[in-house]
Amino acid sequence: MELKLARKYRPKQLDDIVGQKHIVATLKQASINKIFAQAYLLSGTKGVGKTTTARIMANLITCEAPNNGKTCGKCNSCQNVPVGGSMDVREMDGASNNGVEEARALKEASYYPPNELNKKIYIMDECHMLSTAANNALLKIVEEPPPYLTFIFCTTEPKKMLPTILSRCQRFNFTKISSKDISSRLKTISEQEKIDITNDALFVLAKIARGSMRDAIIALEQISTIGIGKKITDDNVQKYFGSVDRKILFDIVKAVKNSNVALLFDQINDLVVASAEPKVIISDITEIFRNIMVVKAQNGKTNLLDLPDTEVEEIKKMSEGFTLPQLMKLSYIFTDIERKLEYNINERWIMEATLINCVASLRKSSE
Repeated sequence: MELKLARKYRPKQLDDIVGQKHIVATLKQASINKIFAQAYLLSGTKGVGKTTTARIMANLITCEAPNNGKTCGKCNSCQNVPVGGSMDVREMDGASNNGVEEARALKEASYYPPNELNKKIYIMDECHMLSTAANNALLKIVEEPPPYLTFIFCTTEPKKMLPTILSRCQRFNFTKISSKDISSRLKTISEQEKIDITNDALFVLAKIARGSMRDAIIALEQISTIGIGKKITDDNVQKYFGSVDRKILFDIVKAVKNSNVALLFDQINDLVVASAEPKVIISDITEIFRNIMVVKAQNGKTNLLDLPDTEVEEIKKMSEGFTLPQLMKLSYIFTDIERKLEYNINERWIMEATLINCVASLRKSSE
């Protein structure tokens, strides 16, 4: 299936970017003041908008009549840059252009002024893949670029870049997008595309995407193929993507709290039979206990929870059955299991032993 929604709903203006308000505000102010840096570093995990923002920045920097941080949509830049039709805006992949020869060619080309726009923009995606020799070849031009040149580096691993290049860049750290923001965006898209899907299903898609808007939109398009003529539910999404049933996860947490070992093993078995991976199960249970601890530590406040309203109420209710010291002990247990799962092939046994350890810890603290 050819996936089109991620391209169709790719942001075209700064205001369209979801979940990065701090970056949008800074870039809008830079546009209003007509003061842009000559090198930027956009860092963050995949799918959070780095390359999309770089393209919007390239258009905004070269736009002839920007207004309040928005491109005019009419000038030569606005007609050509968004569709990749300008020779003055080059987008390169650091993974496939990581050699010293490519870097030297780029350096030589940078000394020529722009052909048709007021600026020349180089977007270097996955720039951490550049070799040390390639970085060194670029260093001089990044240190002393001509006034018409702007570099925009995008990377998921900034620690692999040369400190000398990092020091020359204005840096923007992209955060993972909250599940609430992702599900809200998915709801808008599903309404426009006439995809009949429940709010709970949208939130499950957002959780599956783990902070990546692009992955969430791709997942929405994939699941939409089963929705012709019927409403898509959270159960449909969980079965389609093999994700962990949230209801069973909450039942496991309740079984741990109530020392109901028989129910605990039954629920674990249901998840394993449904092909859920122990690492994913433990990760999701850890998140639930973390949310319970956050609510407990804040005396019932739920403002820091990135959950749908139904789960927020469930977490708040569950927090009343724990003490903060109990939750702290459980946090140490779950911290230890991550190391054990990494080096042990019998993941199910480790998961079951850990949850039994949680039961024993709660029992002991109640004595």
